[in-house]
Amino acid sequence: MPLNKPEITFISPYEDITAYSVRLLSAVLREQGYPTRIIFAPSILEEGGADRESLEKLAGEIQQVAAGSSLIGFSFFSCHLPFVAALSREVKRRMSTPLIWGGKHITAQPDDAAGCADLVCIGEGEFSLPALLDAVGKGEDSSSLAGIWPVRKGAVMKGGIATIVQDLDSLPFPDFSMEGHYVWDNHTLVELTTPLMEEHIRRNCRDKALYYQTMASRGCSYCCSYCYHFKDLYKEQHYVRKRSNEKVIEEVRSMLEKFPFFEEVCLSDDNFFSLGEEQLREFAVLYREKVGKPLRCLAHPHEISREKLALLTGAGLRELQVGVQTGSRKTLKLYRRGPSPERVLEAVAIVNEFKDLLMPYYDFIIDNPYEEREDVLDTLRLITRFPRPYRLNVFSLTFFPGTELHRKALQDGRIADSTKTWQFSGKSYVNFLFLHILTRSFPRWFTRLLLSKPVVALLDHKPVVSFLYSLKGLFRKTLHRK
Repeated sequence: MPLNKPEITFISPYEDITAYSVRLLSAVLREQGYPTRIIFAPSILEEGGADRESLEKLAGEIQQVAAGSSLIGFSFFSCHLPFVAALSREVKRRMSTPLIWGGKHITAQPDDAAGCADLVCIGEGEFSLPALLDAVGKGEDSSSLAGIWPVRKGAVMKGGIATIVQDLDSLPFPDFSMEGHYVWDNHTLVELTTPLMEEHIRRNCRDKALYYQTMASRGCSYCCSYCYHFKDLYKEQHYVRKRSNEKVIEEVRSMLEKFPFFEEVCLSDDNFFSLGEEQLREFAVLYREKVGKPLRCLAHPHEISREKLALLTGAGLRELQVGVQTGSRKTLKLYRRGPSPERVLEAVAIVNEFKDLLMPYYDFIIDNPYEEREDVLDTLRLITRFPRPYRLNVFSLTFFPGTELHRKALQDGRIADSTKTWQFSGKSYVNFLFLHILTRSFPRWFTRLLLSKPVVALLDHKPVVSFLYSLKGLFRKTLHRK
């Protein structure tokens, strides 16, 4: 690479070191001749991973690795903000190199960069980051660049938005070169190698098969109130975009050849089933012939059909993650999403027709302060109608800064800080059923009994709930001793 091109060092705090977006940006910049480095810090959210001593050590290591860089870039989620802010201040104490923040959180909440970063990258960065580095290399003022907003005197100077990539096939494959890649182990930075990457991916996957993760499309056609979506940001542009099947298959094949330890493939599109039937038919043929590994993807109940499932299970689809979230009609309105409980049951019945090939994972949200007990019971009763086998993914509702639901909760006085991520997790009878009964294969008559009005009235009291959780803890300890 030409020596006169300015370099950027990326800091990635994601637990998953495959870090698709960071690696893709690195590949885009390298393709245009800009040197890049990537520092992965996958354990910073673990206990002790972001304490003062670790931050100081990591900042010192960054100072050495990024000594020749013209920019240091942080891409992160809302949960990483406290760590990224603290580390940024520690890095700035040691270095004069400008810091730039990017990612969904900072796109929604750019003002959070004040006092920590020098620049923010708003939205997708495939066009704005090369333009920024070009300006840096030429010594030109970058303050008017679309998508790059400067932070001055403690305030973010808001500007224009960069164009987003319409031709996704024009992008290179993510940067898995290992060249200039480092991983933080809470003590020091280590040069990343293939065996070390496999070790970290295996740790992240826990007991599941190791999977290569990529995307066949960008953008989501839905506007759920609890989720980040940027349709309004790009309202003059085509927001939902798709890659060609050939390009996706080519990327997957090349990565599986390079890293044979990957056992499966995951398409992490918000809703892979939104692709048309003909496009899925072509994908299924190519995937079966040229990849042949077990496949997992995400789907919205609205788009699930018998035809699409037949195509994809024939190609190797073995796990399907379906976002249901709630069975309460009131909560569906709050979340600004469908489908109705009736449509959910239709979709679940279709999925169950493929039970010999496919394991579905149904996503649900609990700990919603806007829900009454009856709303949660509606959801639980809906689940008791799901035919087995299936697995549940249960998440506490998170109020992400900058989302519609976060703004509503702030307005309603349910949360007090516009910059913070909020959760309201707690112990309750309905949560106990969600987490410890419906996630297990208890007989259907038993779960329905526990959801009946007389039993709910009898057991939904603090002393009983405390006893149930204590009993669960005791049972778990007994199992561990064995």
